[in-house]
Amino acid sequence: MKQVTIILCLLLGSYFSFSQEKTEFGISTEGFWFMPHKETIYRGWEIKNGFGAGIGVYASRDLFWRVSSEIGIAYRFKQMQQHYLVDSGSIDPDSGYPISAEGWDKLPMHYVVVPVHFKMLLSKSFFVKGGIETTWIMNYEAVNEKPEFNWTVGFGSQKNKLKWSVNYIKGFKEQGFSDKQAEPDGHYKGSINRNNMFQLQLSYPIGQFKF
Repeated sequence: MKQVTIILCLLLGSYFSFSQEKTEFGISTEGFWFMPHKETIYRGWEIKNGFGAGIGVYASRDLFWRVSSEIGIAYRFKQMQQHYLVDSGSIDPDSGYPISAEGWDKLPMHYVVVPVHFKMLLSKSFFVKGGIETTWIMNYEAVNEKPEFNWTVGFGSQKNKLKWSVNYIKGFKEQGFSDKQAEPDGHYKGSINRNNMFQLQLSYPIGQFKF
């Protein structure tokens, strides 16, 4: 998957560099509902859906017929909550059972995202799109997948300069991350889950240039 992403980026970069047609540059924003998927949920480790937002820049151009390509770079913020239940190491003197510590961790996630998308017009203004995202989580010390890869599909409209699209984004596999230092009650703040979210994206062109 890493090789596929690198090849796609190189191909698009070469196309932008050597073609004499116009390339559109713009800014984009996003908001989404994050529904982390966990293959196995152990007792006491439930997760709650969260929200997110982001902002970035992009470059796009027509390739052939009604198909165009787009590459960008963006900052993305996500947040979820995860319940924890851990043995505190102490014994309840009345019952003789171990005392458990539990609560909810708020887990903010800060990402750098490089999306590579292809878009096809179905009519003058309506389009469908799909592609791959390469993402790097920045605020956790222990990460098992860096970078992380997502696939995305969606639809939208470009009737006006302000374009919108609704997209579904899902990770290719689970991502694990955590702090390296344990909390006072002995648990580590972190999670293992597969990215799963609905995104509303807005984009606006700021200029066109020839290369």
